[in-house]
Amino acid sequence: MRAARVLTTAALVAVLPIACGGKKKNAAPATTPAAAAATVRGGVATPAVPGAVTTPISGRSPTPFPQATVRPASTPPGSPTASPTPAASPTPAVREENGLQISDVAFTGKVAASGGLRVRSAPNLSGDNVVGSVPEGAIVNVEGKVLNGAEAEQGKGTVWCIVGVKQYIYCAEGYVTNVGTPVPPPTLVATPAR
Repeated sequence: MRAARVLTTAALVAVLPIACGGKKKNAAPATTPAAAAATVRGGVATPAVPGAVTTPISGRSPTPFPQATVRPASTPPGSPTASPTPAASPTPAVREENGLQISDVAFTGKVAASGGLRVRSAPNLSGDNVVGSVPEGAIVNVEGKVLNGAEAEQGKGTVWCIVGVKQYIYCAEGYVTNVGTPVPPPTLVATPAR
């Protein structure tokens, strides 16, 4: 029985290099990935590969087989390759200007607040600072956000959107929805006088 094991092992050692190409693979991982490692529970080896057969362990720790080692697939020449996922844009820095905390975010927004929103000259609720209004469904170019404005509605926050020079609209959650990147202002072209 022991001689059969030694003979089988010797045959495997001789055949494996030929079957695997005979060269050492440099791209192989240095260690066995966690997904391929087998675990031992109650004297039975739990295979890492689904559908594999479990066998009783006789006091030895299991060793993963080379077939169970996960290796990255190589892409055939000429086939398309996946482009890298762009990194998430960093959170805009918060700067302070005249006591206001301003986040420099820019986007095109759509007014979702029922009845529209008032445009104010400052991010607070004084009665004399209303400079206009925008109806529900209007598209606005948001140039930034004031994070520490006055709370216009109890419990809805202190965020105001900057929509122009000294023009602010209240931006509680759900009041203005982001619909895309800002539309650049039209470029004025000077024409010569005739």
